[in-house]
Amino acid sequence: MNKNFLKNYSLKLKYILPTYFIVVFGTLAIALAFRWLFSINFSLLIIKEEYYKFWIPIILPWIPITIWLRPKLRILKFKKQNRDSVGHQFIVWLTMFAMLSISNHYLTESTAKFEALSSIENLKEGRYISVEDFQLNKSLFGVERKFDVSGKYGQYFNIDLFFVYPLKTDVALKYWYGKKYHLQISNNLSEHEKEQRFRSFYKTSIKSFKTHNYLEASYYEVLQVSTDKDAFLEAIETTDSYIPEELIIIEPKRGTYSDDNSTTLAWIFGAFGIGFLIFLFTLIFPGYNRLVHQRQLKGIKPKSDELIEMLQFLIPRDSHYITSIIIILNLLVFLIMVFSGISILSPSATELLDFGGNRRFEVLNGEWWRLFTSMFIHAGLMHIVLNIFGLVLGSIFIEPVFGKIKFLAIYLLSGICASITSIWWHDNTVSIGASGAIFGVFGALLGLLLTNAMSSESKKSIFNMLGIYVGISLLTGLAGSIDNAAHIGGLISGAILGLVIYFLDPESIKERID
Repeated sequence: MNKNFLKNYSLKLKYILPTYFIVVFGTLAIALAFRWLFSINFSLLIIKEEYYKFWIPIILPWIPITIWLRPKLRILKFKKQNRDSVGHQFIVWLTMFAMLSISNHYLTESTAKFEALSSIENLKEGRYISVEDFQLNKSLFGVERKFDVSGKYGQYFNIDLFFVYPLKTDVALKYWYGKKYHLQISNNLSEHEKEQRFRSFYKTSIKSFKTHNYLEASYYEVLQVSTDKDAFLEAIETTDSYIPEELIIIEPKRGTYSDDNSTTLAWIFGAFGIGFLIFLFTLIFPGYNRLVHQRQLKGIKPKSDELIEMLQFLIPRDSHYITSIIIILNLLVFLIMVFSGISILSPSATELLDFGGNRRFEVLNGEWWRLFTSMFIHAGLMHIVLNIFGLVLGSIFIEPVFGKIKFLAIYLLSGICASITSIWWHDNTVSIGASGAIFGVFGALLGLLLTNAMSSESKKSIFNMLGIYVGISLLTGLAGSIDNAAHIGGLISGAILGLVIYFLDPESIKERID
């Protein structure tokens, strides 16, 4: 290794690593302190545990990485000019994800209390308990069924059964005993085969639950706020009994309880060590951009930053005023859905309907507002990301041409027409999402292509872009799970609205296009 290489590598380390350590350990400390203070110690913010252990570790690291570490990584020089430091950012994210996920598990277990009880009614603050003896009221039996699809390509079909019995205590129906049964089968089975497998699993699970020795567990867990607890609560509701406001559900645990979390603690530092070594290794390969480094030391910001420009698109102004507001509204509704307990990846049709989804039965029975609210509801993270991308793609041209008010009218009216088309076509489908309104925006663009408002070259490039997006969306819809009826209804209504607006004032629109 030559001296110049070692010098450049040393300069990269000295400039990048201080920020790296601050981002990694600062984020970890703040996240854990926040959870301990607001969720564990004072119970001011009740969030499901799986969010702390999975979703927050996935999302949170990108904020400090993007704001503080990403600018530092600009001093890295790659052989290909169009390459950047995304790979290095991903390594840091993976390290932080592992540390946050493991440390949240450590925080959960280390702050949990164990209580040895003579009676369940003596329970105070313990999360893990042992009970000398208790009796179940087997005259009340509740069950809840949950189905979902998992796997990279949706190849697995999961069946979860949640059974409950109330405990016999002086406080009627406050304490419940719950047990979960899980079965995973191939999602490629026919509906008839799935039904048969479910019925067999359901039958054997009921028999197991009703006959197993509920006192054989060495200890029990008092369930906290989680998706599983929600399912047990739904099972309790099926008993059609008076349910008190405060409910405690215990679930049997296997093995011997231990408060030794030294192994978990070691894994936190192990995850950091592995990630840090990989990060150091990957810093060897890119070169050192002395000019960028010197400019940063002088406080000179780069002329352009794609990420900042993308984030600035969220600020309502100029040619994307209405578009930005629509994006913000969709994001806010999505966040409200997530923090209200709806799955961030694959919410159920029932959850979407309860939140304002569109379906024929409800609309025809007076709930007309669903034609509007369904436009701002999305079935998971990927759904909203793709719709925002489509909205930006279509509105970049349409909003400046038609103006704020007319663009908003096209978006909303097309979205409502898409909702109407959906309930006309489907008799029992829950339709949600902004895609019907977005297709209306593309429809307005299609309407302009049918006029002489643009040059032939502009028409060709726009038509290619429009054809690719609309074509892929419609073809994907043929495979199921996508409401093509709403897409077609939005596209046609948007085209009609676009043509009407153009012929009312063609000269003004031509001037804006030019």
